[in-house]
Amino acid sequence: MTAGNRLRAGVIVLAFSLILCSPRPALCLYGKKDAGKEDVEAKPTRVKLHDLALLDQDGRKHRFASEVIGDRIVVIDTIFTTCGLICPILSSIFMDLQDELGGLLGKEVVLVSISVDPVTDIPPRLKEYAQKWKAGPGWLFLTGEKRTVDRVLDGLGLYAADYTAHPSMILVGDGRSGTWTRFYGFASPGQLKEKILEMRARSRKGAPKEKGRP
Repeated sequence: MTAGNRLRAGVIVLAFSLILCSPRPALCLYGKKDAGKEDVEAKPTRVKLHDLALLDQDGRKHRFASEVIGDRIVVIDTIFTTCGLICPILSSIFMDLQDELGGLLGKEVVLVSISVDPVTDIPPRLKEYAQKWKAGPGWLFLTGEKRTVDRVLDGLGLYAADYTAHPSMILVGDGRSGTWTRFYGFASPGQLKEKILEMRARSRKGAPKEKGRP
């Protein structure tokens, strides 16, 4: 068994143990019904992109709106490196999605994991976390000054005052058209890829920019 498969197996065991821990398994995860694939919702949404400077896992500075997203399709989740429940599942989803995207990743599509605990998650910690999840080029882990990170998260609708209770949401957005979809719960790599390809096809047809995009 490869290291990646062992990691996936561990996440599956974790998820199964959570299912067994309560008569209402979703409550083991968040206290709301988003624990299983059948509960995943995908809804169009609006975001406010702040073009603020954040740091990636290598300590490089990137402006969020213009450099991280730009005209690409982006998939965003939130994590923190000491998380033992939600984050490993989200990161496992991104690891599998990374494999499925192949040559699109890093060119037309970028995966972005933003730390909700930037005080702890300085670049070296994120680097170690990224290596654990076999992150390759095109998967960025972002941190920075807490006030800056909080503002970016707030614009995305991903901010939580208590970072340990951060939502299990995944955003898929097209920087060119301003089209965004919010997935509530653990969307599968297949669901995310389908949305990415849909946005990509629409963008290539020159879909007009949405009115009211920040």
